[in-house]
Amino acid sequence: MFEKNKEKMKEKMEPDKVLRFAIVAVILLFLIGALIIGTRMMNPRVDATEGVKKLTELEDANVQKIDAQIQELEQTEADEAAAWKAKSAKEKMDGCIVLGDSTALGFRQNDILSKSQVKSKDGATVSDAEGSGLNELLTAVTEAETAPQKLILCIGRGDVAVSGETADAFAANYKSFVEQVKAALPDTKVYVCSIPAYLSLTSTGDATGSADSDTDSDSDAKDTTDNSDFKSSTDSKSSTDSKSSTDSKGNSDSDTSSDDSSSSKMSTALDVTSYNEALKALCKEEKVKYVDTTDLTDASYYGEDGSTMTKAYYEACINKILEAAFRNYVIQ
Repeated sequence: MFEKNKEKMKEKMEPDKVLRFAIVAVILLFLIGALIIGTRMMNPRVDATEGVKKLTELEDANVQKIDAQIQELEQTEADEAAAWKAKSAKEKMDGCIVLGDSTALGFRQNDILSKSQVKSKDGATVSDAEGSGLNELLTAVTEAETAPQKLILCIGRGDVAVSGETADAFAANYKSFVEQVKAALPDTKVYVCSIPAYLSLTSTGDATGSADSDTDSDSDAKDTTDNSDFKSSTDSKSSTDSKSSTDSKGNSDSDTSSDDSSSSKMSTALDVTSYNEALKALCKEEKVKYVDTTDLTDASYYGEDGSTMTKAYYEACINKILEAAFRNYVIQ
């Protein structure tokens, strides 16, 4: 009897147990939902749409500003290049001096540079810097009120054609002079031009026109040379040399073997290639700029004597110098 009552009570309690479990589950779900809602209410989600929009606008503005600055800079550079290109060689070489022998003199004689921009003396050599007047030219530069920003050395023809020194001896003398220049003008940038080629020679074994007399060369360091008188003298001598060269050529027709032998010997004696190679090595050692003009060997750059250079040569040569000294600008 007791067992039966127990079974009945158990049967009645079973649904109540399920109901209580269900109620507890509902209450737990309610509490969890309330907790989630409360958390979200306490930490509302930020809408980043406006912020992203503003950042995008700022980025676009910065890009446009940078592009405008780049275009302005490019236009400024283009204007500077155009202004530089429009200048004459004299204007471009303002504050610069070309110093040397008859090669340097040609820049003034052909009106490529002004008188104050050229310090030259025909026959000046590094093999005898004192006796040939080269040191005198340097003194005139160092004693000027303002030191040049750049000094371009055009020396060597006399050393090759007259002194007959070997390339090594020539380079040693040139090195001494460069060091002298650097000591006297520590804030001046030094450039060394290669020695111009000789296209032809006279029957005497000397380069024609290489020792043209400059009657006022002794005072050239003091800027007192009269260009017109010198040019007249040079033109007269050039005409004489040309006639002499023509006569010599006419005589050679009757003795070809003798002329060929003489020309071969003279070409070897006055070949400037080894001297220029020595100069290039010297510039590297002394940390000065080498101006290579060795490709200016077209016949149109030389007079009939094959030695003296024409105005076309000096126009091409000054561009080589400008390119070396002012590489950041358009030259031609």
